[in-house]
Amino acid sequence: MRRIPVSLLLALALVLLAQATALAGFNAEVFRKNFAAGLAGRPNAPALTAESVKVDMVEKAASFSGMDIYAVKGRLVPAAGQSQPFLFFVSADGKFYVSDIVDLGAGKSILKDARDRVRAADLKELGHAILKGTPGKPALVYVSDPFCPYCRTAFSYLLGKTGAFSELRLAHFPLPSHPGADIACALMAWAAAKAPDKALDFARFAYTELAVPSVPERTPEALDRAWNEVATAFLARFPELTALGKDGPAIVAALGDSEFARSVAQDMAKASDLDISGTPVIFVGQARVSGFDEARLDQLLK
Repeated sequence: MRRIPVSLLLALALVLLAQATALAGFNAEVFRKNFAAGLAGRPNAPALTAESVKVDMVEKAASFSGMDIYAVKGRLVPAAGQSQPFLFFVSADGKFYVSDIVDLGAGKSILKDARDRVRAADLKELGHAILKGTPGKPALVYVSDPFCPYCRTAFSYLLGKTGAFSELRLAHFPLPSHPGADIACALMAWAAAKAPDKALDFARFAYTELAVPSVPERTPEALDRAWNEVATAFLARFPELTALGKDGPAIVAALGDSEFARSVAQDMAKASDLDISGTPVIFVGQARVSGFDEARLDQLLK
């Protein structure tokens, strides 16, 4: 029987003690009740109770004018609807939300270090791997929209840097301004789940070959045409998609409330929780690059 080293047990005990200490200083019960009550009655808000607010992680972030501020990471899980992640900075009594506290003399947020620490774990769960690179190098997380021209340029750039990263993870963030991008992302999610050996081929097609639909007017009919056009193009390139439907419209219908559409929505929710609102965003290890900044990427991907 293999024994666990005493040093490892001690380290684990210290981690658990630190977590217990953080929870002991923070009133999670009051926080859950206030969070649910604050959302109640808002337009389009789902039915919530305190039990809908799941607290996954708590740590003391800072002290400000005698008040302890805690970083609280968790999930809002309504009885009906999709789970949504959150990261809040809250007073120890669970009553007050703090958006940020900036040290004017230093010119920086005193909550930034805690925010970065908590969010570092989120990167490991964001997106899905489509390409393995060089062991020992940092991992890349690529948050993007296949119809964003800068994302397309960045995608081709990253494919040429396999010697500088250990893996490339693709997180979908289709923008409302690009009709049809959501269908393309859902089909890439299908490949990741059902044909992982084709995941890179699906992504390469979406980012380098797929024509962007022309949608001069945002009418329901125009949006339907864009969705069908994208699905039909994927089907022509990947016949295995007949598992979803016999033609473009059938595939669009199958994707409507599918696990693949939900996977895209989850990527978007996680990205939004990382303060991402546009594309592309590329994480090289923990370093964040917003937009296609080739000079910055060249420095990080040596």
